Amino acid sequence: MKMSVLASSLCLLGTLASDSGFASEPVIGDKAEQASGEGGNLTSAHDLAIGEAFAEIGKVFDTIIAANERPFYGVIALMQHGELRYVKSNPYAEAAAPTLDSRVMLASQSKMITAALVMQAVSQGKFSLEDKINPYLVSANLPAYDEGITIAQLLSHSSGIAPQGKANRFAPGSDFQYSNLGYQVLAQLLEITYQQEFATLVNTFLGEHGVEGIEARLGAQQGLIQGIEIASQEPMEYEVHMNLLPGGGMTGSATGLLNYLRALHGGKLLSKEAYQAMVAPQILRPHRWQQLYYGFGVQVSQSGMNEYSHSGYLPGYQSLSLSYPESDTYLVVLENASWPIDQSNQAFGLHDKLRRAVREALMADSKLENNASAPTQSRL
Repeated sequence: MKMSVLASSLCLLGTLASDSGFASEPVIGDKAEQASGEGGNLTSAHDLAIGEAFAEIGKVFDTIIAANERPFYGVIALMQHGELRYVKSNPYAEAAAPTLDSRVMLASQSKMITAALVMQAVSQGKFSLEDKINPYLVSANLPAYDEGITIAQLLSHSSGIAPQGKANRFAPGSDFQYSNLGYQVLAQLLEITYQQEFATLVNTFLGEHGVEGIEARLGAQQGLIQGIEIASQEPMEYEVHMNLLPGGGMTGSATGLLNYLRALHGGKLLSKEAYQAMVAPQILRPHRWQQLYYGFGVQVSQSGMNEYSHSGYLPGYQSLSLSYPESDTYLVVLENASWPIDQSNQAFGLHDKLRRAVREALMADSKLENNASAPTQSRL
């Protein structure tokens, strides 16, 4: 099925979810080959950089995948300290197994990249987070929106922005409502500011920072691993327009997304001030994970540890990315099959279980480390 994506069908996950620095050496390719020869488990109990619980994460992941109520099709990659610790690749039907370099529709993972471009512009003094958007739009003869909407509110999905001709959904800044339209407007602001096409800005930004494996391109998307919509058994093809590209239309691989996450959270892409503003919790997001906030283009959880995440969903593709910068740990799940989004547990239950396993392992190792470093009190 070929999809020329319109605004009404953009990145469905964000709309419905409320209801329910990188390695200095190119280690990924070599590690992927090693993973293929060892069943996808790259854990090493004797590696001093890996905690005791985290060293067993591969076995835990394998158990979760085997017991899950629906099969997994795609690639899972877990990186810590720049080294791949786990890789799993499962093909759909008789298709070739995807690899770490297989490209998929990134869906709403794209928002993390658009947001970083906006934060770079803020660092460069191009505009301020508190600037109202309408003066920029009017200067370019583009339609205006509610006069109170700011750039920060678009980034955090708290603007209440509504399509042209409709009243704003709520007073800007007073509530959360996921909005792909908001990210489309952010791309327009970037184009106005830099006088370049948005896709060019994205690809230049990534290229200048050495992040390969992610691309922004309008039109028919070529070279992707085939995405399948499970309910209809339809293969999906995409023709991307500007209403999708900034918030859900970029393409990429597990390699590319891992490198992007590590670059972003490792201080390679933005100034310290811009990064801290991007990942600061801005507004509570109703979500099945409960205490979850949204920053600028990234979900933020501070429950037990600092976690930065995003999910993605388009028919034929669904994804999850998790970042734990304090332990230099990153998980990417890219599936080239999609389950009905209104069946949350079936569609996203596997992602939630993998997330829980990573968090439990990291917290267990953190407790062990704290206990080991605690001073011993002698008794006289």
